[in-house]
Amino acid sequence: MQYIAIKEDEKNGEVCYVVNAISLKNKNKSIVQKIPHPLGDDALVYKTLEEAKDAITRAGFSYILPDGKKGTKTLKPSISKISKDYDSLVLSVIQNKIESSNSSVVAAAIIALSEFPNEVTFDILFDKIGEDNDVIRKNAISGICRYGNILQGRILDSLKSSNWVVRNSALTCISTLADSGNIDLEKCIIPLTEACEDNNTIVQANALVILAKVYQSYKKNKTV
Repeated sequence: MQYIAIKEDEKNGEVCYVVNAISLKNKNKSIVQKIPHPLGDDALVYKTLEEAKDAITRAGFSYILPDGKKGTKTLKPSISKISKDYDSLVLSVIQNKIESSNSSVVAAAIIALSEFPNEVTFDILFDKIGEDNDVIRKNAISGICRYGNILQGRILDSLKSSNWVVRNSALTCISTLADSGNIDLEKCIIPLTEACEDNNTIVQANALVILAKVYQSYKKNKTV
């Protein structure tokens, strides 16, 4: 379990609580949302300690209080006792459908889950890009590509998966993100050259095409 430290600060004479965060950007590079993250280089400020704790928990992490104590919360509300925390309720309903025996329901749940950028969501999306079901796999890839600017490391790591379907899906993510410009092209070059030696010929073939595409885009951007 990863932890995010909650720092006590003071602004305009009032106590507030600060946590590290990452900024999610759209294809135009505009910030659309910030979420707590232990490796974030941005910050979120909350008026109360409870607000900071709840935000960290919803993002899928545990927290370290200003006094150094560690803590977490279980966000699994009962339908019969609906609380004011609708985020928890909605996420619980959607996540339960990920395990449905009906592939259409799972595919829909993947789309719905992609609306909630947190570590639990990302773990599920990366798990599902290895699915045999074409629709489920494509929806998971689409969900990952929504947050390509913060998931590039995990996408590149997926090129080393023991599952060739996962490796091939990672290539699709890179290709899609290269089109949108929402990825660091230079960081993809070496991993793609290695993927060109993959022991699966389907992955090899896709890697060759995507390497050429990424490299040409990289050179074009360098000359601008």
